[in-house]
Amino acid sequence: MSTSTLPVVVVTGAASGIGRGIALRLAQDYQVVLVDLNPTTLPNVEKEINDAGGLAFKSLGDVGKRDTHHRARALAEEKGLLAAWVNCAGWTRGAPLHDFPNDPAVLEELISANQIGTFWGCAEAVNAFVSKKTKGAIVNISSVHGRRAWPDHAVYEMTKAAVDALTRNVAVAYGPFGIRCNAVAPGAIMTPALAQSFIDAPDARERRQSLELLTPLKRIGEPSEIAEVVAFLLSEKASYVSGQSVGAEGGWTSALGVPAIDARLAEQYGLDPATGLPQD
Repeated sequence: MSTSTLPVVVVTGAASGIGRGIALRLAQDYQVVLVDLNPTTLPNVEKEINDAGGLAFKSLGDVGKRDTHHRARALAEEKGLLAAWVNCAGWTRGAPLHDFPNDPAVLEELISANQIGTFWGCAEAVNAFVSKKTKGAIVNISSVHGRRAWPDHAVYEMTKAAVDALTRNVAVAYGPFGIRCNAVAPGAIMTPALAQSFIDAPDARERRQSLELLTPLKRIGEPSEIAEVVAFLLSEKASYVSGQSVGAEGGWTSALGVPAIDARLAEQYGLDPATGLPQD
């Protein structure tokens, strides 16, 4: 039993990438229950937080299974007041609809992790909050793909649109009881999975630049930048924000294509006037 007076937050998908970044940031303000199915990297994040003076507790499990959330809640309530929950676990894999493979990894498993996992997380969180009459907060990790389309990402986009819809539902149904629910919709974020996609691409530099060009800020984001948005939405500073899906994507979804760069300004800033990217 923890003796800390800090409230507790559950973070799913905490073993790497955005989830790890969120867990590290929230460890400044909460005891953190770390949920993931990776038995190798999850203990590393737990150790990283505890070595830095925080309090973290791992809970291994598949978020697509309801029992994983039951166990995470039980562990959280053992440590203190469960006040917040972050559903971050998820992944992506693309396939064209006209030639869709008979492969559960691109349909059933993807839906299980992204959509069903977020559903069970929200269900367990609101059950915990109403049981204790706690004005808790939930943040779900959505995506730019929840509001815009890209070829071969139909299933992923379907799951992320569902996350946004679920977020609104929780906010409306449980708002009268002081429970808030929001989503964060990242764009291109430098996770291990994205870094690996550059390595696997025929031309790593071209692959990276293709994403940078789509983003008005002309760069790929960091997990810590998403974590700060999550921390804000969970905090009392966002006490009147609920039911929103907040884009954290460098302006990506605000752009109507990839506009030309002002050549004179590009020169002043030392940027390539053709792309807006830093000069080599």
